[in-house]
Amino acid sequence: MTTEAKSNEEKEQDQVITHQLGPRGQENMVILKYGPQLLDELQGLSEANHLFEAVVVDTTRSGYLFPAEILVEARKLVDNLLEIRGALMFLKADSAIAIVKESLTSPPSFRVFNSYSEIFDYSPAVTKLIKSTLGAEAGFEEEGSDLAQQVLMSSTPVLTASGLDRKTSLSESNKINKVLALIDNYAPLASILARSKAKLSEDEFLEILRDMEQENLIFPVFAKVPFLVKCFKNQSAFSLEEYFAGCKMLNAAQIDELQLELQSTKLKERMNFGSLAVKRGMVSARALEVALEDQAFYSQADDSKFSASSAATSEEAKVQSLVGHLGSTDPMSLLQNMATNRESGILSVEYRDMQFKAHFDLGRPAHARIGKLHGDKAVIEFASAWKQGIFVFIKREPSSDLLKDTCKLNKPLDKLLLDAALAQDNTVVVWKKLPLGPDTPLEKDEEEKSKLDGELKEPREGQVLTAEQKELAKRVWNALDGLMSVSRVIKSLGDVTTSDAAFVIDVMLEYGLVKVPEGNMEDALAKFQKLVIDIKEHIGNERNSAFLRLSFRDTLGYSGRARCFILSPKCEIGVDMSSARRAETSLTQVLSDIENWQVKYIEYVSQDLDRSTLLDIIRGAHEGL
Repeated sequence: MTTEAKSNEEKEQDQVITHQLGPRGQENMVILKYGPQLLDELQGLSEANHLFEAVVVDTTRSGYLFPAEILVEARKLVDNLLEIRGALMFLKADSAIAIVKESLTSPPSFRVFNSYSEIFDYSPAVTKLIKSTLGAEAGFEEEGSDLAQQVLMSSTPVLTASGLDRKTSLSESNKINKVLALIDNYAPLASILARSKAKLSEDEFLEILRDMEQENLIFPVFAKVPFLVKCFKNQSAFSLEEYFAGCKMLNAAQIDELQLELQSTKLKERMNFGSLAVKRGMVSARALEVALEDQAFYSQADDSKFSASSAATSEEAKVQSLVGHLGSTDPMSLLQNMATNRESGILSVEYRDMQFKAHFDLGRPAHARIGKLHGDKAVIEFASAWKQGIFVFIKREPSSDLLKDTCKLNKPLDKLLLDAALAQDNTVVVWKKLPLGPDTPLEKDEEEKSKLDGELKEPREGQVLTAEQKELAKRVWNALDGLMSVSRVIKSLGDVTTSDAAFVIDVMLEYGLVKVPEGNMEDALAKFQKLVIDIKEHIGNERNSAFLRLSFRDTLGYSGRARCFILSPKCEIGVDMSSARRAETSLTQVLSDIENWQVKYIEYVSQDLDRSTLLDIIRGAHEGL
């Protein structure tokens, strides 16, 4: 084969294995398709003498089932691949993980995004690129979270020195100059947007503002969103140095310069970081005031704190909103407060990848939804089952998806809250019957399946289940796989409330249709792993690994269940739960397989170890945990 032919063949192969989905020039970001040649592709990007704001790897088909070596090797390329605050992101079907280059000196950090809303909170630009490249099936809404939107709209744009110079010498009428004339360094973005609506749409206004930010006419506004949202969600405090870096108002070199000057200044003459930044002309006095206001509101370490954003004028009062954490107030009290204050607008509560939305009209809740749960069911689910989340109330009109007829509330709030309180009490009773509450996995008994077609009665009051309740029982029974927790099963169903699921689970427990698996996966694996490690110290890694593989082959062979287990070259044992679900096995079966594998392994090891030594090792592994 000639060199040219080989080169062409390799090039063609790379195109098949690893696909570049996103254009490299767009938004200084790139999207790659995961494949065996991914590390080579990342290496090539890192050698191109260009730093990216984001490199996104699409793993929607493989999920996170790729070697950890990929993350380790990718981490080594970050310094030559990403700019400051840039991210190397591995995107899954419903979440993402990322390696973030925090600064020039500190090591990269590892971040987990539990939902697409959190990706939007981190970077709206990355979200936009993912959506435009992968399509709407990527699984998230383009507008992102209400919290991020509220942070953006409540931000106060402040003119830089260049912006002030341009504003004082306006000579022509264009869109940038029109927006520039509206910025007074004190009005929030929502107020400026309201005054410009006659001439500009919201998208046009934000695009112009982004251009002004890139031309350094205003201090960064869009970069504040992911930083402040992250701090508020995590309830973490931040310093001015972290604020200026996170909002990209100052770069690492400027921050280091200011810190060095402060350290070299005598203690009596030393000023604070913000004042020194103003003195050196790096930020304006008004920009520092806004930074201190943001720090006071968003830098909260105490989850008991929550407040409404203040409004200085009557016009700004129209965009006032409430932002806070569930925990400081429970869902029922939150809904009652909205009604008592006769609020009109949208209440949005976000927790991980779930979002509750309710439309209030003069204190009366009119529409509500949580994913596929619409109307009354959504309110009952929120009020009875939610314990955590971040709530945002914004005075704006509801979106079209919230105004659907299915989202209309048929009962008054008082009645819904009574139903929610009853649902909550009944659910708690059921969860107490399970060892881990809603985190308990349940196995179905196939031999008892015929009972689902007969008459079923509610165990506490003896009422016969309706046809609708029996149909729900069948759905929940079919969804239980003995591996996923009850809470995850309810979430996977989507349109079933926690209280309704708990009700039919209670019935199925009474009739023996489902049962709690015997044993614990973590304990079983921990004992087996300790046994393997202790034996390895006596016979060595190579022989120990051989015994493990032989015993595994004898126990499971090449069956579908065999794919559920993971065995590393260093004799590390694990279970791939997603493969177990695909194999349609149960937790009890997995635990039985681990036990049988362990017995066969001990038989092989007994060839090399005397009986007393082996018994001491077995006793130590099982009694020491």
